[in-house]
Amino acid sequence: MALVTVNKDTCTKCGLCAVVCSIIYFKEGSYPRQLPGTDEACLRCGHCVGICPTGSLTHKEMPEEQTPLIDKSLEITFQECAQLIKSRRSIREYQDKDVPRAEIERIIDVARYAPTGHNMQDVQWLVINDRAYVDKLRAIGADWLRFMMKTNPQMAAMFQGIVEMLDMGRDMFLQGAPAVVAAYGEKNNPMSATDCAIALSYFDLAAKTAGLGCCWAGFFYMSAGSYPDMIKAVALPEGFMPYGALMVGYPKYKYTRIPARKPARIIYRK
Repeated sequence: MALVTVNKDTCTKCGLCAVVCSIIYFKEGSYPRQLPGTDEACLRCGHCVGICPTGSLTHKEMPEEQTPLIDKSLEITFQECAQLIKSRRSIREYQDKDVPRAEIERIIDVARYAPTGHNMQDVQWLVINDRAYVDKLRAIGADWLRFMMKTNPQMAAMFQGIVEMLDMGRDMFLQGAPAVVAAYGEKNNPMSATDCAIALSYFDLAAKTAGLGCCWAGFFYMSAGSYPDMIKAVALPEGFMPYGALMVGYPKYKYTRIPARKPARIIYRK
């Protein structure tokens, strides 16, 4: 059975599926069909199913219940989108409140729709929302910060101030966040870093609409890829590494204004 089949009773022969899909052949006046021997060439992007105005195309690997209709009543305006993006803040002060696993999973369910190179969809997720385990990471992270100050002369000045804050009792590693969400991928996939960064950006924005706040956990990401104790604590499968992470929690404070940003620097070519 072909990956893509057409319901001839409802197909209007518009040919849109062939426009957006390179493995579908269409000749005006005839029904579209999948080209022979193209199963492996299919990206599983779902464009053929998504664009058909009559729902006449079926993809064997995408059951109808996995391809819901777009609810036009939920479409947002450019202004609404702009405010969401511009009002997103890096949150470093959190309520003393756990982040439920179900809530994180709900956001990941949205973030998994982020684009990936060649539609490989290889981004995987590490969620740490157990307070005791997060505290363990915090302690290892503090050791890593001190280690970096002593062994990395180029960054010693920056890390010295951070370690001084640590010694004063401030959590400079995870900023008191109750949860950490990381995206990881295969080391030998050249797109892993980009794919994970995009997926985390989707998570970051979606989390805001769910009442959560995030901050990119650069120290965690750096240590989880190089510091033996953190690598052991994170315990990712062999051949994988994290390519980004977020601190996650319920914001302690609310922001009422959008801070200024540098103007966009744009080069046009003719």
